[in-house]
Amino acid sequence: MQYRDLGRTGIRVSEIAFGTGGISELMVSDDHEEQLRAVKGALDLGITFFDTAMGYGNGKSEANLGRALKSLGAEVTLATKIRLGPDDLSDPRGAVVASVERSLERLQRDSVDLIQIHNYIAPERKWPFGLVLDEADVFGPGGVLAGFRELRDRGKVRFFGFTGVGDPGALGGLAESGEFHTMQSYFNLLNPSAGHPVPDSFSALNYELLLDRAVAGGMGILAIRVLALGALTDNPGLLGFLDKPPPVLSVGSEFDKDAQRAGKLGWLAEEEGLTLARAAIRFALMKESVSTVLVGFSHLGQLEEAVSCSGAEGLSGDSMKKLRQLWANDFS
Repeated sequence: MQYRDLGRTGIRVSEIAFGTGGISELMVSDDHEEQLRAVKGALDLGITFFDTAMGYGNGKSEANLGRALKSLGAEVTLATKIRLGPDDLSDPRGAVVASVERSLERLQRDSVDLIQIHNYIAPERKWPFGLVLDEADVFGPGGVLAGFRELRDRGKVRFFGFTGVGDPGALGGLAESGEFHTMQSYFNLLNPSAGHPVPDSFSALNYELLLDRAVAGGMGILAIRVLALGALTDNPGLLGFLDKPPPVLSVGSEFDKDAQRAGKLGWLAEEEGLTLARAAIRFALMKESVSTVLVGFSHLGQLEEAVSCSGAEGLSGDSMKKLRQLWANDFS
């Protein structure tokens, strides 16, 4: 396992991080023995960064991860998230503090290293789907940042982050504010626009090099959705999303569309001599400013496959040239 700086936090983290989202199911199930094996396996493989959220299984992910880490006596870099609903917006600061206190109880910890916003960010809270905050909810008096600062002053959290989904202009405001230490960046082979230029005609949301803008401000980058919910694997229908699509995280990257785009990448695995998943993870790690790649796991084999990408060579120049052509032509 190789390690990278988490922006300017002074923390070094493993290139592969342990994601605990509900979609991968492992950490929101009731199979505590398998969860313990997976967490121990991750630690044995050199993973030091674990990411969870109160929104994963309505707190089950936090509780299960906390139980496993405590049982193993593990010291790790740990991140969780807050997600505010409409009823919280009359007092964002108070809602943030209460949410984190509940998260710490589930995690069986006194503090976490990183607390992150898990809402979409868009002007006037207008976005096609999801729970949305605008910049005033974050920066205004009694806003999210006020809650984060109070928690930091009380020794409950160390650093602040946000999930980089929503309106690119509003997200850029957060990234360039100097108030945040990390960003979860939507970044994969099918939508690389947070870190590579794409044309105006690109049909997925153009993040307008948001990743690079955040890094310019010293932020650490957590790459998310690098496997596009399984579209960038050899079996894109494994999780059943072709029949029952999950909620959309990024506009224009609905699962069926991503599966169609991924169908244009069969040559990539063949030319690189890799599974498509390995090629996708190596692509994300090629971006030197990415601190860690967050991957969700359903079993230990997936974890081992992801870890095998750490320290490995990136994609070839010829492959990157073909990818840029695909992006320029919107996979047509």
